[in-house]
Amino acid sequence: MAKAIGSLAIAVVTLLVGLCLVDGHGTGGETRCAPVPSMTAEQACNAVCGTAHMLKLCLRTLLPLARGAGGTGGEHRRREAVTHYVGVAARGALDAYAATAAAKREMQYSGALPSDERTAHERCMAGYDLAVRFMGRVADDLASCDCETAVARLKDDYDGSLAGMDACRRKLFGYPASPLYDRNLADRNMTMLVGLLSNLVPTPSPSPSPEI
Repeated sequence: MAKAIGSLAIAVVTLLVGLCLVDGHGTGGETRCAPVPSMTAEQACNAVCGTAHMLKLCLRTLLPLARGAGGTGGEHRRREAVTHYVGVAARGALDAYAATAAAKREMQYSGALPSDERTAHERCMAGYDLAVRFMGRVADDLASCDCETAVARLKDDYDGSLAGMDACRRKLFGYPASPLYDRNLADRNMTMLVGLLSNLVPTPSPSPSPEI
């Protein structure tokens, strides 16, 4: 039986990802992973999103203050390091994974859930455990401002997270009416958003070979 995602571990990762993402000489006295390009959230989303659905998801993820209490209305014009946007999307993905895990835990106690569907849900969560591990590493690397490490393995971590989402999806193919089916599709889109935004992070140049 697949082990349920630990909500405490996800909460710790979510806390860490916000600690170290913007320029140390910029606003707030925080530190950023540098050198990386800076742009507005709208510029970032327009640069990487090829469909209206993903563009809407990207803006909704990166511009929460502009739509809620406390926003000054100028957030869409503020330039941030692209690693900041990757970190925000990674945090959003982890939050989505945790919400789906919580929904699954509620359903597993339902007597109306057939045993075969219950088994499918358990196996689906094994994919979520994999996705959490890789997406959590993205968040940890960015939170520690270890950009060299983060960038070097960003693609592998994204691929691992997406593989976890797809592993869950395969287990749910026979249960399209399951609430987890639609949740997994939405979580997969959040995962893909991390990958799209990661394309804005420059690939590190290889270290020069030592002279002989």
